[in-house]
Amino acid sequence: MHENPRQRLEDARLYLLCETIDDERLEAALSGGVDMVELLEDGRADDEILQQAARVRIACERHGALLLLANRPDLVGPAGADGVHVDRPGIDLEQARQTIGPDKLLGLSTHDPDEIAAAARLPLDYISVGPVHATPVRPHATPVGHGLITHASRTSRLPFFAVGGIEPHNAGAVAAAGAQRIAVVRAITESPDPARAAAILRAEITAPADFLERYRARTEAQNAALRAQLEPLAPGERPWPLQAAAAVAALAALVNLIAYAAGAKLQGSRLSFTELIVFAAVMLGLAVGMWRRAATAVLLFMALLAIIIVLFSLFLIEASNALGVIVPLLFIGGGGYLFWKLVRVLGRIQAPRH
Repeated sequence: MHENPRQRLEDARLYLLCETIDDERLEAALSGGVDMVELLEDGRADDEILQQAARVRIACERHGALLLLANRPDLVGPAGADGVHVDRPGIDLEQARQTIGPDKLLGLSTHDPDEIAAAARLPLDYISVGPVHATPVRPHATPVGHGLITHASRTSRLPFFAVGGIEPHNAGAVAAAGAQRIAVVRAITESPDPARAAAILRAEITAPADFLERYRARTEAQNAALRAQLEPLAPGERPWPLQAAAAVAALAALVNLIAYAAGAKLQGSRLSFTELIVFAAVMLGLAVGMWRRAATAVLLFMALLAIIIVLFSLFLIEASNALGVIVPLLFIGGGGYLFWKLVRVLGRIQAPRH
């Protein structure tokens, strides 16, 4: 419990709402940048709420984060919480203020301009505004979009948190609409890496207006969201693009060795033995590396594919007959398709195991 929770509220940017959360995930979220944690009531008994609050409060105090309860001003004192957030009709806010005392935080959910305006006349410390996007947490709530966030940024006298369907990949747009604070649920509670998700969300909401900096944060967030959807390769699994790439690399080495043994010439000159051995060794190394599912080998093979695609694109420009067009197109199309498939394979190789 903080002696001056209002001062901490001024600095807060990332607000986590959760019904239940295990210690490891909570610790990760707090270390990633969560400033406030609200325990949703979920119809639980008082004893259960107090037990969870006691556990969560220890972690929050260790990280300097605020702890709030949802809709239970009567339990703020017994729980040692920093305040209460009200999102349920029928709770008298004046009475709630009297119950929690003048030094604790009192927050309220708002959903339209009238509620935002009315909040300024109530004994509140902050409000939430939303839901910005549709969310299964509040399936019957109508999304308010970015317009209400901009309205709140221009008119609200109270600090406000944008809430509702905010994820790492769309937090930047919410920030651009005028939000300086956000509240999330699933973006952290369902993330395979809560610390990283929290860090990206915080980076998005606190990033400067500089275009390149915000683009970097948004790109990182989008990449993280995509990686989270990838299933790591199962032990011994080799998808067909990986097998095909390994076969192409091995075949390239073998064909060049056979061509040298047969006395093949390139532009009238016999192939250099040293260059051939180096090329064959590299290709065989890539083939073995890809068969062993090494990310570096896949990445290097993809770089070679990209070079080949560029070279055949140049050949296509200089083509003077039908064969000169068809052959480059086959290499460009086939190489491009394999490259595209290997991108996902590489992501699965690098994906963390859940």
